[in-house]
Amino acid sequence: MTPRRRVITAAGIVAALVASVLVLRATDDALKKPSSEAVRLTKYTADFVEVSSQPARPGPPSTVWSSDGRVQWAPVDGAAGYEVAGKLVTSPEIAGSGRPEVRAVDAFGQRSEPARAEERPSDDSWRQKINGWIDDFDDTFLERRYHLSGRRGCVNPGSGSGGRLVLDMPCGNDTAVLRARTPLQLNESGELGRVAVVTDAAGPHGKLVLDLVPGTPDRLGPIPPADAIRVVVDDSTAPGTRGAGVLHRFEAVLTDNDVRVVQDGVQIATVPVVPKWREASVLVSVTPPPSYPGRVEIDAVGITGSRGPVDEVIETPLVAGTLRVLEPEEEAPSIGVARAPLRAAPSARLRATVRFGDGGDPNGLVAELGPAKLPLRPVVSGWSAAEDSELTLVADVPAELLGEAGTHALTPFVLRMPGASQAQVLESYLEVPGRSPVKLENAPDEPPPVLPVMTAEFAATDPNDASLVITLDASSARSVAPIAGFEVYVDNSLAATVPMPGGVGGRHELLVSLQGSHNVEVRLRPEDPGRQTDSVLLELRR
Repeated sequence: MTPRRRVITAAGIVAALVASVLVLRATDDALKKPSSEAVRLTKYTADFVEVSSQPARPGPPSTVWSSDGRVQWAPVDGAAGYEVAGKLVTSPEIAGSGRPEVRAVDAFGQRSEPARAEERPSDDSWRQKINGWIDDFDDTFLERRYHLSGRRGCVNPGSGSGGRLVLDMPCGNDTAVLRARTPLQLNESGELGRVAVVTDAAGPHGKLVLDLVPGTPDRLGPIPPADAIRVVVDDSTAPGTRGAGVLHRFEAVLTDNDVRVVQDGVQIATVPVVPKWREASVLVSVTPPPSYPGRVEIDAVGITGSRGPVDEVIETPLVAGTLRVLEPEEEAPSIGVARAPLRAAPSARLRATVRFGDGGDPNGLVAELGPAKLPLRPVVSGWSAAEDSELTLVADVPAELLGEAGTHALTPFVLRMPGASQAQVLESYLEVPGRSPVKLENAPDEPPPVLPVMTAEFAATDPNDASLVITLDASSARSVAPIAGFEVYVDNSLAATVPMPGGVGGRHELLVSLQGSHNVEVRLRPEDPGRQTDSVLLELRR
């Protein structure tokens, strides 16, 4: 071999090695970095599967308008959801403004022609009807105006954009209760009073509860006191469009004859009750939809009554040595609380909320705080001691526990009650006079879009056929992550692929013509290749 040919051969070997390295690197990079291209599925059906036919694409919304921070439109027949400026939702409204385009999206991902929103003037006339106190949450010292009740770490208040209160609830299925320190005070006749709340809490599968009750309870639970007025807005309250994450104004209007429940100026319900009191606390209870990142926003609260100042207090949470209410003589754990909040306090109150079990004597409730035993008295009248009812109680801290002298800790700290029977301490804290220094932190960002919840079931079966119904529900989602479609496997073999490019959800029915018993799996395929595939396993038994 000539030197020239040897050089060429050597160069060829080096080039081949470089090419191999490049191929390996490319392969390795492909494994590490999933494709950013949207997943697309190809329609397929085995000879024993029949898929419902794809209809013509839907028509556009007939009317679209924006006002009061919402873009709304008339619902479209056959639409599974809607696309607004690239965002997918299932309800015929979305938080926003201006003149965006709206398209209807059917269960197969087909889009309608766009319809552009028209702008309508906002309505702030409701503010003139509140002859009292309106809070727009521009002040981030929340504790100066409210007591917030909720599971610590599972109900996290924050200051959102535009001066909103954002309640981040990551644990799921939690409830937050705000007790306004400003009371509701009634007029003498006509419209006796009004409470307004601007919030997104009453969206799909969420709940807003307004409790008006004499006294200062922190929460009421499922059984309110006899004199309380409770207004509930949830899925059972109709009419009224309430999309996930969309703010609406809800008002409880008290008259000489009843309480009228109003949404955005339109009456949606009536509570046939008349208040027996002239002044009451206002409790705003919010529950986000379950199984999604919990988040509720409150933009404003308005209460009829005096504009005068309220007593200011500083709260210090106290964690009892055991959250179970003990019997009077039961041994207490040697766990106490710091006495620091009491050292410079001229006075102090202990507040606690208890959930009852199936017995016990609430009149005998006592807080054991170090060497002192403090009788607890209810802050409301007409309360119930039935199982699962909740009661807030208060006790004055004795003078001997105040001041600089004394121990650093008070041990133990427990609640006791005769016949306690599994009663629980839901929360407890100290109140001392003063101006709270606690300031809200910035709220977390808006949660990312989520995939629809997929359910699958056999709606009907006979010896030869079975109807498989697949539902993709995203009604609780503030925004929906688009899906590529779903696949059906029978006994681990692909039986059907239903494409839904950019889909938002919907209902599909497949006819499976097979005899005998089979294992069936339905796999949801997100459009984003980085998202995990969801699946439902079924057994077809005959």
